[in-house]
This record gives sequence, structure tokens and C-alpha cells, in this order.
Amino acid sequence: MKTIIYRQLQKTELAEASRQLTASYCAAYRGLMDEAYLTSLQEDHWVEVLEASAERGDICLVAVDGDTIVGAAVCGRSEERGEQDCAELYAIYLLPEYTGHGAGHGLYCEVEDRMRLQGFRMCVLEVLSTNVRAIRFYEAHGFEKICSFMVEENGMNLSCDLMQKAQLQLISPKSV
Repeated sequence: MKTIIYRQLQKTELAEASRQLTASYCAAYRGLMDEAYLTSLQEDHWVEVLEASAERGDICLVAVDGDTIVGAAVCGRSEERGEQDCAELYAIYLLPEYTGHGAGHGLYCEVEDRMRLQGFRMCVLEVLSTNVRAIRFYEAHGFEKICSFMVEENGMNLSCDLMQKAQLQLISPKSV
């Protein structure tokens, strides 16, 4: 693994970022979500999501190792919270071989820096209640569970946790 670079997603990279997000999403939820649903996801599943996020002015970052996108994160203003200074972290995923080596920490720190620079003071996110690894990651970055709720998505009944970080900070990620 070379040094990971964290930067803004370029429009020309939408297909590559979508492939990475789809592979990372499937790996993250294997055993936690319906396997038939996960295997049905196409590589271009995230292209429209990324395009819409970019058009809204959301923060769309990638983690790059050499010429390869190995991680991505998307966040923007929280529509549901109704507070101008509240961001929502919609997605942060790494390819499985990059988890546990600090790349996720660096990507999250870069996202938090950019949220803070855009005037956000707090952040919320939703996570599967059974995704223990992700919950530990978010808790290590200052998030606390606010509540749990059920959601029906693609024929699955999923228990989710709403987590919040009440005070964002400017952090500079270390190179990985």
C-alpha cells in the first residue's frame, strides 16, 4: 500500500468510484443484509447518487492509492434535521483490503475538515445496528448513538442507529 491521497471526486471518475463503492458496500454488508440484494447491485449503482450529490454541492471525496480509487465518502447538509449547521454523512466505504490500516481514519478526517470549513458544526449518520465494526469506527471518531429505528428497504426490515457528533473539529489527517 502506497501513501493514500484524499481529494475531491472528479466528474470523469464517477464510474470508477461507483465500482469501488459497490464492491465496498457489498463487502461491508455481507452477512448483515440479504445476499440476493447485494449480488443484484450493478457496478454503476452509485453513479446517479454521486452525480446528484455533486450537483447539490455535497462533499464527495475519494481515497486514492496510486491510480486506484480505494475509498469514497459523501456528505452534505442534513435535510431531515432542519438545522443549517448539521451535516449528514451519507456514505463512507473502503475496499476490504484497505480497512484496518488507517485509510478510513484519514478519509473521515478529511471529510470532517471539509464539513467544518463549510460551516457545519455537527454531523449525523445512520448505520445498521448490527454493523458493529462501523459503529466502533464512528464511536472512535466522537459519534454517539441517539436512537434506534426500523426501516424497510428493498424487502428487508433493517434495524438502524442514528448517531451524532455534536461538535465537529478541524483535523489534519496523517498520511497512511
